[in-house]
Amino acid sequence: MVLGTLRQQLLYPAWNATVEEEATPGGSKIDGSTPLLIRDDGNEKCNKPTTDDLMRTLEKVCLGHIADRFGGLDSIHEWSSVLSLGEQQRLAFARLLLAQPKLALLDESTSALDEANEALLYQQIQSADITYISIGHRRTLTKFHNKILRISTADPKSKERNWQIEDADAKDSLYGPLSQ
Repeated sequence: MVLGTLRQQLLYPAWNATVEEEATPGGSKIDGSTPLLIRDDGNEKCNKPTTDDLMRTLEKVCLGHIADRFGGLDSIHEWSSVLSLGEQQRLAFARLLLAQPKLALLDESTSALDEANEALLYQQIQSADITYISIGHRRTLTKFHNKILRISTADPKSKERNWQIEDADAKDSLYGPLSQ
């Protein structure tokens, strides 16, 4: 969680929310131009999400109540202290949905969530057509992946590889522990 407003939590790291942008309706700059994010390739421009976009995205990750609970999108709190770990993880998924990256690396991203919320969040990023790689220990993660990479401790005396790739729908994958 970054220091700042709830709006800044949602826009981080893809967009920079300034006080001037937050103070105007729809997230427009004072001069009337729309704030833009120029992606790494330098060619693609994306409009900064509006307040309505932020609120819709909070609803998608089951955090629609959070803005009211903390006094709006522009309220400032110590977010890592006032939000549960599960709420922080859902907020991170909201960031992901707003930023729309081509690839996301998810490390224990649903470890504090129940299976229903985990399924909802993975369905949201699948619907958003975001390619993702997950690192985790939960067996339930296999439902959301095509392949599993299992890594074991390497034996320095052996020439055998210490990893294998399996189909996620294989019966063995559903019952064996996931490795990092």
